[in-house]
Amino acid sequence: MKRRVLIIPIFLIIFSVFLAACSNNQNLAKTNKKSGSKSNTVSFNLEAKETKIKYNNKLVETAMTYNGSVPGQEIRVKEGQKVTIHFKNSLKEDTTLHLHGLSLDNKMDGVPDLSQKPIKSGESFDYTLTAPKPGTYWYHSHLNESSQIGNGLYGVLIVEPKNGEKVDVDKAITINEHSSMGSMDGMGDMSNMDMSNMGNMNMGDADHSKTMDSNHSDMMMNMYDTPIINGKASPHIQPIMVKKGDKVKLRFVNAGLFTQNIQIPADEFKVTGYDGQNVNKPALISNQLIQIAPGERYDVEFKANHSGNWGIKIYAESNDKLKAVIPLTYKGYENQKVKIEGTINKYFDFATYGESSKKEILPPTKEYQMILGTNNGGNTFTINGKKMPNPEIYNVKKGDVVRFTIKNETSLDHPMHLHGHHFQVLSRNGKPFTGSEVMKDTLNVKPNETYEIQFEANNPGNWLFHCHELHHADSGMVSLVKYN
Repeated sequence: MKRRVLIIPIFLIIFSVFLAACSNNQNLAKTNKKSGSKSNTVSFNLEAKETKIKYNNKLVETAMTYNGSVPGQEIRVKEGQKVTIHFKNSLKEDTTLHLHGLSLDNKMDGVPDLSQKPIKSGESFDYTLTAPKPGTYWYHSHLNESSQIGNGLYGVLIVEPKNGEKVDVDKAITINEHSSMGSMDGMGDMSNMDMSNMGNMNMGDADHSKTMDSNHSDMMMNMYDTPIINGKASPHIQPIMVKKGDKVKLRFVNAGLFTQNIQIPADEFKVTGYDGQNVNKPALISNQLIQIAPGERYDVEFKANHSGNWGIKIYAESNDKLKAVIPLTYKGYENQKVKIEGTINKYFDFATYGESSKKEILPPTKEYQMILGTNNGGNTFTINGKKMPNPEIYNVKKGDVVRFTIKNETSLDHPMHLHGHHFQVLSRNGKPFTGSEVMKDTLNVKPNETYEIQFEANNPGNWLFHCHELHHADSGMVSLVKYN
């Protein structure tokens, strides 16, 4: 799947001042270790390579894949298991692997020239972690992301509980998009430049977006014209098969660039998790749209109490071309025409959903502002007026209780993703949250919104805090949380 934008691989060139700390990255040998079903250790082989992918009969392209498929192999592990991913790069270009939403050791974070060196073509690297609390996570490239993820380098990682309530249908749904306008990949590629002295260069006045079209944002909205659901385009989107009475769990993962609306064709459903974190006492709701931004995950559960063939509607908030329907097909109704319900206009609001556990909110020991802005005619995106390669740096020390006030002063959504941590969302536009505690690693901040978030600094390292609309990150909207 070809992205059609000027790619500036900012994560390759950033933070080289920290490069010496990454010298322990090695070309590790690939192993074929296996584990039994009751073992506390498990390993996976994951290979990035080019593969011809058929999205539908008209859309067949050479994609970047994990293990030959888009999305990549679904990885399922049990809570507490020791996990090793033996990763091999068989692409023609450098790459890395980022395990999105997982609180792991900093050197396993997959950010090139910050937590590790880029993995060159033909090289391997072992990623190790302990599976965290049960939930929906995902993995993807973290080098030339808007190109490599857009061309297929993403997959779902699910942590299952050791012991928990069973469901009859448990299905992950990845959302992405494709453009048919032709590729611009590589026009801004800096991967072959010598960046060894980047940490000593004063590039504050450099503008890496001058070659972008002045209507960059409008162009982006118009370029992408085909929704991709679980690696397929209409009419080849695969149905979700259920039987009447089934308990169904759907795990939505937005691996794309657009905020999406999801309409569930069920009388009642509940939202049980955000970004791998459980909702406390989720209530049954109906006739509400779930909005999911790039990088976010939402878990939804309902009982299949109808019959027939129903459509789960997924459509982008800001692009009328990106509309998809996933058939929710009851056994015996496979040949029935899909029923599509009328559009609803009420949105799910996590600020008031569920019940608070009354857990004490600790007073912050460190407070920061994060102002999301833009300049250069909308081609450059900034945090506190700064942009890559000279980002805003937030200094913390282990044990700090860190509170951020995030304000969006642009006209676009910015899904802000913090690596290595989950944060609690405390308030929106000055109004405290009253429902279940909202713990997230990616938070969509809409135009003119202000959020307060807080996290405990309990995972030392150097961690990115960036916009997961990856063209915004490529254009500067990246900061660093740095442990002293």
